[in-house]
Amino acid sequence: MTEVEDTGERGVSNSLDIPGRATAVLRELKADPKLRRFVDCTLDIPEVFRGEGEIRLIILGQDPTVKNPASRRAIKTVLNLDKGGQLRDYLSRICELLGLSLDEHVYATNYLKNFFVNPPTQIDEIDVFQGFGPIWLPLLRDELALFPRAPVITLGQPLLAALVRVEASPRVRDYWGYTPDWKSGDSGPLHYLAPQDNWLGRTVFPFPHQPSIAKQFYAERLASYTSFVRQMAFSSSA
Repeated sequence: MTEVEDTGERGVSNSLDIPGRATAVLRELKADPKLRRFVDCTLDIPEVFRGEGEIRLIILGQDPTVKNPASRRAIKTVLNLDKGGQLRDYLSRICELLGLSLDEHVYATNYLKNFFVNPPTQIDEIDVFQGFGPIWLPLLRDELALFPRAPVITLGQPLLAALVRVEASPRVRDYWGYTPDWKSGDSGPLHYLAPQDNWLGRTVFPFPHQPSIAKQFYAERLASYTSFVRQMAFSSSA
C-alpha cells in the first residue's frame, strides 16, 4: 500500500502510517475466532487512491468486496479507480460538476478496508457494520484527519446508515430533496450530514452508489445536488 504522509497541503508531513495500521487490523481480524470466517483471508487491503495535487475531496466507499472471487482478486485500488469503468466515469462526472479533477483532487478510501467472503449486505449471520465498524472506525478517523478541510462524499445507503447518528436520516434520498410528489417536480430542501450527526465527525454529502444513479430520481437530481455541494463546500475556495 502507498503510505499517506500529509494533510493535503504539500510539504506538510504528518505520517500516521495508515497502511501499516490497516495491515495490523487485518491481522487481528484474521486471528479473531468470531470474525475471521467472514473475512476473505486470501487477499490484502487495496491501496487507497490519491490524486496528484492538493486533496480537496474525500470519496468514501463501503468496502472492497465484490461477489465474484475471481473479480475480487483483480481489485488492487480502492473503488477500482486505477482502472476505467462505470464507477470511475460516475465519480469523474461528480468531480467535474464540482469543478474538481478526480486524478488531481480526490482521496478515496473505504470504511471497511478488508475483503469479505460475500458483500456485507449478503451476510446474514451477523450485522457486518456493527461487528467490523468499531474496529475500523478509529483508523478511518485518523486517516480523514490528514485532510481536515476536505468534505466527504459517501457512496451508497448501507454505508450512510452505518455512519449516521440516531437523529439523522439513513436514507440518501432525504438529502437530495425527496418528496412523495417528486415526479411532479416537487422538491424538498437539500441537506448535508453535519459533523455532529455522524460518527466520522466530518461534513458528509451522501451520494447513491453508481448503479442507483440510473434511477430517475437520482439521475434528475445529480446536477442540482452537486451544485448544492459545490456551494456549501467549495464556494469560498473555488
